[in-house]
Amino acid sequence: MMTRSVKFIFILTFLALSAFYLYVLYLAKHPDVSMAYRMYYLEKKTHIWNRNQTLAYIPGTLMDLTNERERCSYLSRAGWDIPEKDGSGSLFDGKGGLYFTLHREPGALKFEGTLTTKTANTELSVSVGDQWSQKVKFDKAGPQTFELTLPAGLFIADPADPNYVSLQSNHSIMFKTFKLSRAG
Repeated sequence: MMTRSVKFIFILTFLALSAFYLYVLYLAKHPDVSMAYRMYYLEKKTHIWNRNQTLAYIPGTLMDLTNERERCSYLSRAGWDIPEKDGSGSLFDGKGGLYFTLHREPGALKFEGTLTTKTANTELSVSVGDQWSQKVKFDKAGPQTFELTLPAGLFIADPADPNYVSLQSNHSIMFKTFKLSRAG
């Protein structure tokens, strides 16, 4: 038979362990991690882990998709392959996009890119939520560039809430660079 003091210690230990495991479950449900960590590991939205713990983008900065060592951390997990070893770019197929944060509202932006289409009559649809959408058609296969003007008010300036530019193509595209810069 257990004495009263042994029962009390047993119950106290049980309550302490229960409280500890409830706290662990709370932390698992509400982790205190960076947004880059959350986007890559928890939500599985970004393709590359950004070891700098940020998705901050400065308008005018070139996103290089050709360098295998310095992979672009803004790419979504869907649609993208890692850069080719020969420096020809990152293959995009189907549907995907770019995740990034901004530190201030940029106004109207120019979205430009260099790419190589594998097939003639390739269409690239670019959209930002339900607010804006535009298609670019590449009539010939081979090296191409595009430039689109994105109106002001599409993006938010919140380091804790990422912006998303959705891309969709009917054929595979080898992207080399992207750049968002101030229009005008």
